[in-house]
Amino acid sequence: MANTVSDQILNAELRLYNTWWTTGKVKEGLLKEYKRNQYYSTSKSFNHEIRRVVVLSGLRRVGKTTIVYQIINDLLQSGVSPEKILYFSLDRSAVREAGIDEIIRYYRNNISDSEEFYLFIDEIQKDSGWAPKIKSLYDIYPSLRAVCTGSASSKIEKNLDESGEGRWILIKVSTLSFREYCELKGVKKDIEIDNPFELHKLSKPEQNRIFSKLSDLNLLFMNYMQIGGFPELIGTADLEYALNILGKDVIDKATQDIQEAHKIRNPEDLRRLFVYLCIHSSEIINIQSVSKDLEGISRDSIETYIKYLEEANLINVSRPADLGGKKPLKAQNKIYVSDYCIRNAVVLTSDIFADETELGHAIEATALKHIKDYYDAKSSLYKVGYAKNPANKEIDIVITYNGKSIQYVEAKMRNNSVIHDDDAIVNNGMKEIPGYVVTKDMDDFGLSDRKETQLYRVPAQAFFYLIG
Repeated sequence: MANTVSDQILNAELRLYNTWWTTGKVKEGLLKEYKRNQYYSTSKSFNHEIRRVVVLSGLRRVGKTTIVYQIINDLLQSGVSPEKILYFSLDRSAVREAGIDEIIRYYRNNISDSEEFYLFIDEIQKDSGWAPKIKSLYDIYPSLRAVCTGSASSKIEKNLDESGEGRWILIKVSTLSFREYCELKGVKKDIEIDNPFELHKLSKPEQNRIFSKLSDLNLLFMNYMQIGGFPELIGTADLEYALNILGKDVIDKATQDIQEAHKIRNPEDLRRLFVYLCIHSSEIINIQSVSKDLEGISRDSIETYIKYLEEANLINVSRPADLGGKKPLKAQNKIYVSDYCIRNAVVLTSDIFADETELGHAIEATALKHIKDYYDAKSSLYKVGYAKNPANKEIDIVITYNGKSIQYVEAKMRNNSVIHDDDAIVNNGMKEIPGYVVTKDMDDFGLSDRKETQLYRVPAQAFFYLIG
């Protein structure tokens, strides 16, 4: 197909964003001083002697492009010629119309023909055939280093799998953890824990010291639970404005991306389902019941739309896990918003701390997010789901490794909450590994024997800080 975008337009588009070609530096305002964990992971993989294309995947507005600009700035600071660095975004209509191959052709003919160059592409999933194109560039140019970003995780992972292993490093970028939120607010605690699920192994004085150090985070914790982990929103005290911006810039754009990518005939059905899932976040979803509640949307469409929403990183799907070697009785999933502020933006909850039920759902969703992010960074062999025993008692969060349960977690946010002997985390608890119970109050922590197992209670704000 003939290219419909002129070289003049391509030149204007590329020079608009690659300002370092003339100034020698990244445009003021694009660089952020704070560097997230994923920046360090990206930098290590990008510069490693074992050459790989780095792919950053995550919801819009979580900071993927900021990481890209930080890596570009590192290159410029190290003395790399500015013309050897090419950045473009497939969000731009003219760029998307021209396509990756044509942009590389123009760049190589008009900007730099060096065998050594650095390529950065935003919203890579906008080109359905991007993976083989990048693979081809990787093979043609032995000195090429590249970072691509995308907003549809599952779709990106599928493309990487189909294009063959050995050329890609996938790094998932979620919304800010509570720890990152605190650090961006200028609060950093001198505490490092190798494994947040081994707090019970520390001495009692050491546990007291850690929780005492984290006891002053309550106000930050309350703000974080309301406004969430989108970096550009945390500086405002105007919650209503921030949630309105979130709805327009993140949620509306992400659902629009889904509509465009999958040619959805009835986008209003997708919107209705998403609102429904926000309202019922942290609940087990029965597809038949949802179809009945949302008249006019078939079960097949609901299942398909849930898949798309998960791909777009708007929701987390928690799938049933084996409990003590027993297969789950019913394969019904639990659905969570990927960051609870998304629900706040859709439902416009004024104060989640005024309602213990609402707070419980928020803490469970936030616990799942933190735990999922923690294990996603380790290995794809870790999975985070939930479980029910034959008595229909539920364990909120079950972490498995290669199919075997390694940790149970329960979120209990009511005042003086009690774990009963017939609760699944006790009845089906593991002998060697204490179940962790996320609690409301900072002085509610410690290990206790329960039947054939143990439970370790840990305050929510401390747990989220340590695992973040």
